[in-house]
Amino acid sequence: MAVACLLLSAALTQPAQAATVPADADAAMSAFVATFWDPAKKYFYTNSDRQTHAEHAHGPEGGLYTDFWWEAQLWELVMDAYQRTGSATYRRMIDEVYDGFVAYYPTFVNDYNDDIGWWALASARAYEITRDARYLTRSRSLFDQIWAEHDSTYGGGIWWRRSVHNQKNVATNAPAALTAAKLYAATGDAAYLTRAQSLFAWLKANLQESGHVYDHIEGSGTLVKWDFSYNFGTYISAAAALHTATGTASYLADARAAADWATTYLTNGGTMTHEGVNDAGGFKSLLFRGLNTLVTRHGQSRYLPFLQRNATQAWRHRRTGDDLAGPDWSAPAPAAYLQSLTAAAAVSALQLVQPDGNTGLQPENGRYEAENAIPSGIGAESTQPGFTGRGYLAGWNASGQTLTFQVNVPSAGPYELRFRYAAGAGNASRRVVVHGTQTDVAFPSTGGWGTWSTAVLNGVTLVQGHNTIRVELGTGNYLNLDRLDVSAQHQAESATLNGVGTESTHPGYTGTGYVAGWNADGQSVTFRPDVSRAGRYDLTFRYAAAAGDATRRLTPGATVRFPSTGAWGTWNTVTVPDVALQAGANTVTLAFDAAQGSTNWLNLDEMTIRYAESP
Repeated sequence: MAVACLLLSAALTQPAQAATVPADADAAMSAFVATFWDPAKKYFYTNSDRQTHAEHAHGPEGGLYTDFWWEAQLWELVMDAYQRTGSATYRRMIDEVYDGFVAYYPTFVNDYNDDIGWWALASARAYEITRDARYLTRSRSLFDQIWAEHDSTYGGGIWWRRSVHNQKNVATNAPAALTAAKLYAATGDAAYLTRAQSLFAWLKANLQESGHVYDHIEGSGTLVKWDFSYNFGTYISAAAALHTATGTASYLADARAAADWATTYLTNGGTMTHEGVNDAGGFKSLLFRGLNTLVTRHGQSRYLPFLQRNATQAWRHRRTGDDLAGPDWSAPAPAAYLQSLTAAAAVSALQLVQPDGNTGLQPENGRYEAENAIPSGIGAESTQPGFTGRGYLAGWNASGQTLTFQVNVPSAGPYELRFRYAAGAGNASRRVVVHGTQTDVAFPSTGGWGTWSTAVLNGVTLVQGHNTIRVELGTGNYLNLDRLDVSAQHQAESATLNGVGTESTHPGYTGTGYVAGWNADGQSVTFRPDVSRAGRYDLTFRYAAAAGDATRRLTPGATVRFPSTGAWGTWNTVTVPDVALQAGANTVTLAFDAAQGSTNWLNLDEMTIRYAESP
């Protein structure tokens, strides 16, 4: 594509399994076509208001219609819909989109090899679906054009631009490798397989490390390590296609490594990261296609829950007036006009992923990496050791700098916000704003930038579904912010108590007190968490055990050990991972049961709960 911040083809198979119901995929595609498709021009509009806007005024008629590579992605969307439905309408649109594009770009001339490559790739897929020879001819012709831009600089690969040889990137080379593999499958010409393998070998050697796919090489060999979901998607798809073509196990391992990295680090609480608008608004669909190929063609079902939750999350946050989704699947779509490439990403997700029937709230895992949130005036870095995720937010000490987390929770109530940070320049503070309520939070000095600590804000009221948590400067001083953990709080003193009492004698508790006097058979504390989706949850208990190690029986679960805290005013936590809970009301009981090994006194402050995964 013809911009510095760049933004595949799904295999010809049945869809993987979207986390909503089948009618939602129909509604999403119908809404998209009604808004963006011009049947007279046989072309998609750039914006939902069918007006041109300066932020992306590229494409036919001054940007009224989508530009070169956007239209290729929207053509792939039509193919997604056709492969899901078999509809004659979408089969006809496959030809119409192509004809409409050729009317504006009869020679396919473009200075950017990735733009040409997207059409080569989509044409190869169109041939797979339709067996129309013109699509195969077009794909071969376009691939030959970009292959001519291959040389030995940086060890191989195809140049991004034709007029200026200034970088080689994943956006050009991974789709080209995938296209070559498809052309090999279509023609049996071994030269295409050789080229696909050569391109992928170069990508693997130069633009990835342990599944972490980078963006490009430029200048005298500088590696630029930008993280974009579409680079992972095309890399995964190319590796999967080569596995199909050769049967070589290492290609599938390469695809899995990239898939694991992307689904671990490019998320906001488990929801795919908001990467922006313009080209970046459509990046997610390419990762979705790659992951979907792993699920449907290569038996990698472990990625299916991720795909299903994200498809549902995107659909739930759509605009109800026109059923269009926005660029941030964690937050409601904005009321202003939407770009077609952005809106298409959610529609593709719904076409690709088989419904699991869950239309309810999608609980996020409660872990929000600061570098994946939405900063204003704050940069990311990964210089200091000990961070989690991809890095942390740094250079934060000026008025107007803010960080916004989009958070979705399954039920309304009090929540614990736990900020992981480093404050190497001394004590700092920040103001946390939630639904208009402002709270100043202290971040005591950590003594060094490589030393991390935690600041906790208790009893923050969140509403069911979407919440915005904004962090502002406060009284200043530098601060590096690594992560926010969000957990539902269930106070022990508000639980159902059997044979135990409450008190508020020892300091440091949350809520209004804690459960105390707990050391005899028959005594128990019962929490009743209500969750929106069945799955595995991490339960964390905050406690004090000054009399030594204590144990209690957990239902559901097993015996829980509470190591000594040394004093009743010293509090610690113990986490029981992967507890299976059902959708709706649940009962979680901690009981003293000597026959099951329960021992010693215990004061219990609260239970917090975070969603871990589907069962």
